[in-house]
Amino acid sequence: MRETDGDPNDHLGQDRLSLPQVRLDDLLDEVRSRMSEISRTQERIHSLLEAVVSIGEGLELDPLLMRITETATSLVKARYGALGVIGPEGNMSRFIPVGLEPHEIACIDHWPKGEGILGLLIKEPEPLRLRDVRDHPESRGFPEGHPPMHTFLGVPIRIRDQVFGNLYMTDKTDGAEFTGDDELLLRALATAAGTAIENAQLFAQTQSRETWLDASGQITTRLLSGAAPEEVLRLVARRARLMAHADIAVIAMPGEDPETLTVRVWDGPEDQCESLATGARGATLTREADTLLGRVYLSGTPVRTDVSEFEHLGVGFLTRMGVGPVLVLPFGPPDGARGVLVLARDRDREPFQSSWLSMLSSFANQAAVALELAEARLDSERLSVLEDRDRIARDLHDTVIQRLYATAITLMGTVRRIDDSTSSRRVQGAVDDLDDTIRQIRSTIFALQSSAEDDSSWLRSQVLEVVNTAAETLGFAPRLLTQGPVDNAVDERTGEHLVAVLRELLSNTARHSGATSVDVELSVGDGKAVLRVSDNGRGIPEGVNRSGLRNTASRAEELGGAVSVVSGPGEGTVVEWSVPMRHSEKDETV
Repeated sequence: MRETDGDPNDHLGQDRLSLPQVRLDDLLDEVRSRMSEISRTQERIHSLLEAVVSIGEGLELDPLLMRITETATSLVKARYGALGVIGPEGNMSRFIPVGLEPHEIACIDHWPKGEGILGLLIKEPEPLRLRDVRDHPESRGFPEGHPPMHTFLGVPIRIRDQVFGNLYMTDKTDGAEFTGDDELLLRALATAAGTAIENAQLFAQTQSRETWLDASGQITTRLLSGAAPEEVLRLVARRARLMAHADIAVIAMPGEDPETLTVRVWDGPEDQCESLATGARGATLTREADTLLGRVYLSGTPVRTDVSEFEHLGVGFLTRMGVGPVLVLPFGPPDGARGVLVLARDRDREPFQSSWLSMLSSFANQAAVALELAEARLDSERLSVLEDRDRIARDLHDTVIQRLYATAITLMGTVRRIDDSTSSRRVQGAVDDLDDTIRQIRSTIFALQSSAEDDSSWLRSQVLEVVNTAAETLGFAPRLLTQGPVDNAVDERTGEHLVAVLRELLSNTARHSGATSVDVELSVGDGKAVLRVSDNGRGIPEGVNRSGLRNTASRAEELGGAVSVVSGPGEGTVVEWSVPMRHSEKDETV
């Protein structure tokens, strides 16, 4: 039997067996560690892919920005996150926070304005990772009421070569610091976010262009259909407000004073439009070069600003209503603006995009040109009508009246040769009718040669307007006959009383007489003006309150005149209002 226990080399064999076992355990631990790290990496990559997919859904910009902020916060497991949008002046125009409770938001004095660490990322758009924001030399502290924050990770969002904004992450939920992997993930997400934001902006611009083309087509169609310019201005204001997502739209154009602009149209939300328009429509605004509206009107250059942050002259009517972002556009081509188009948003809303300036300016220019063409067309049509009326009046005067006058003269000479009294009276009646017809035609000639827009201050036009208005209530048109220098011989005060009396008499006739015909005669001559209104109605019953006639009599007495009333049951009524004439102020200008 062989003894081996005492062999001194036996322990060497045991060592040879244990050393590989140790190395194998280390290798297995390392493999498990690598597998765990790979698993975590795959999980984070999967989370990144899900985040990229989620921010790519939907093309509305505001919901997209909120979705990007929430996704970034969740991806790096941050307690708080925010997205700051950089404005055109290099400041922070919008700040979208995530992770704050409503009561925490209410305690914050104001949102960050792009100073300190946040401002550093705006000035130097490169990723920034800090162990504690308070230790950085650029740290300015937090606004009053802001919750404390320590660890920080910031990454810029780029759209091509332009920085759109920055993602800010603070305080991981597990209390650890942000790692290089967190920075890498956030940078990858920011790249995808830039593409998604650009797509959303392009989509919004496409929608706006479609809306602009549709609005331009509607305006052109409305103008060509003969709509009134005021109606078209309201349509322009409404469509511009909707296109720009504004709260208020105002169109101001030159007023009677060449140094002012008058608010012609005011458009806002349905629940506010009426109250706002009541206080603004017709308001007179200065257009001096040092005012906001004047600068745009005189230079023809649009301006985008915020009246709540920058003081501007001449826009107090907007600031009093809580307006902030404002876009002021010349209404018409730059070298000949017809006015200004003002689009405004509430103070707490984001500013207008600079990319909209060109589109909205083109819309305002096209609308103004279309309006000018429509007004030129209306002027041409009005001129054509006036020319026709003048031709008809000339033909009536040169042909019809002359023939009637010649016929009347012939009949007058024939009356003397008729022995039969009955025939003589009939011929004389025909002569009187011809004379009456000639006077009516002359009144018609004057009406044809008058323009309602130009001669509204003339007494004859005012009388004609009252008679035409009374036709609606009477159910038929009264016969009007005017004789003498009505417009030049009657002074303004007498004319005002005369028009009021005529309106009162026609109103009484319409309400009480039951007449089927009414004659209105106004004659001026022999130092007095006589208004005679007769009807074939039921007459004035006895004992009826004559308050209207008393008013008529008091007006006559005030001017030193008198009123006579002839009426009988079933015989109609004749009211004659007579006053002495005074020197008319219009005589001085003739």
